[in-house]
Amino acid sequence: MFVDCHIHISLDGKDSKKWRCLITEKKYEPIKDILNLYKKKNILVLRDGGDNLGISQIARDIAASLGIIYKSPGWAIYKKGKYGNFLGKPVSGIDDFKDVFAEIRKVKADHLKVILTGLVDFDCYGKVGEIAFTENELTYMVQSAKEKGLPVMVHANSPMGVKMAIEAGADTIEHGYFLTEEELHMMAEKGVVWVPTLAPLGNILENGELRALYSDKIENIRKIFDGHLKAIKKALSLGVKVAVGSDSGSLGVHHVQGFFDEVRHFKKCGISEKEIYKMAVENGLKALGMDAKSEFLRRTPIS
Repeated sequence: MFVDCHIHISLDGKDSKKWRCLITEKKYEPIKDILNLYKKKNILVLRDGGDNLGISQIARDIAASLGIIYKSPGWAIYKKGKYGNFLGKPVSGIDDFKDVFAEIRKVKADHLKVILTGLVDFDCYGKVGEIAFTENELTYMVQSAKEKGLPVMVHANSPMGVKMAIEAGADTIEHGYFLTEEELHMMAEKGVVWVPTLAPLGNILENGELRALYSDKIENIRKIFDGHLKAIKKALSLGVKVAVGSDSGSLGVHHVQGFFDEVRHFKKCGISEKEIYKMAVENGLKALGMDAKSEFLRRTPIS
């Protein structure tokens, strides 16, 4: 059994605009087809990063009928006017969050997803989108989820953004580019799981069509990716719990294959495939807030 703890079923890795239009027409058979492929490849536990159309909730219901564990946040939370509109719902502050969180509770979300920072800037090495929430806002959101027993995944890049997420009590850090030893030590000490999502950049570097698309940025992308690999190596040496999350659905990262792409990129950190699969299961389950001794897992062989 494998665990991919960061996917986006609302995206297809190629033409997501067309894909999302198809789903909004209530044509759900393609979702079922993808989930059957995950099952065929023994990827039986999935965690979605959310969307603004409710697609991950539909996928969760379909997955249950197929015997797949599928965790959905309902939708991600992002700051109004900042990055994240296709991933979730905007809030302008704590009062807004209270209302949206009540909605999240009604759809029985499995975790809270917060988008704290913007994306990595491929044009300028080391630059990422600004931090969207204040420390007070982030802490309030994280603690609200914890009070209801919900794990919290935080999309965060940059040392400052990741440090802020860790201090607020995040259970997992998603992406986490440009980290220093300070943030890695903090994650190790607090037992925070890091999901570094290597496939989006790694696949750009290996795919001729994508390289051509980003031809004027490719050297920066390579530098960013190499730095990410070094940070993961350091994290593992410090005892950070690192999990496998492919970010499948993002451009160039296709569902199902994305998991195995992620494993292949992890091997560039000098880790054996066996170690990566073990890490994917153990740390992936921790990221999802799941007990490895659950009935489902006792009935399911771990690869």
